[in-house]
Amino acid sequence: MKNYNNKEAQKNMWETLSVSNQRNDYFRDACKADEVPEGSMKHVEVDGREILIAKVDGKFYAIADRCGHMNALLSMGHLEAAKNKVTCGFHGAQFDIITGQKLKEPRLTPPEGMDPLPEKLSEFVYKMMNPIRTYDQERYEVKVEDNMVKVK
Repeated sequence: MKNYNNKEAQKNMWETLSVSNQRNDYFRDACKADEVPEGSMKHVEVDGREILIAKVDGKFYAIADRCGHMNALLSMGHLEAAKNKVTCGFHGAQFDIITGQKLKEPRLTPPEGMDPLPEKLSEFVYKMMNPIRTYDQERYEVKVEDNMVKVK
């Protein structure tokens, strides 16, 4: 365990915090613009953050790629570009691709066409999943320069 009682350790701690806060003060390269066709999504990692880049109506948007419900990758879900919404492929939670706002809670029943779970397992899963909250997705600023999508 670090000892932050001495001046040197406190200085190091504040320098570390300062550097981690600075990464959000400027745009970072995320991907090439031509890697994201119209109406599609791409998973990228920037400074340890998993980000979903989407292109809708010629504009790029970026939100956190880990679902605010159970941490699945939203970029593996379904994008409805006409409605600016992404649906998580795991439990069906939906988010606005522009604002990151949660639009629909996840479903707690098996998807259509899937065999139902055994009754006791279904009761257990419902009991465990019911109190899980779904949060809005973090949104990132986006700009494009020289065919490079950048996020901040």
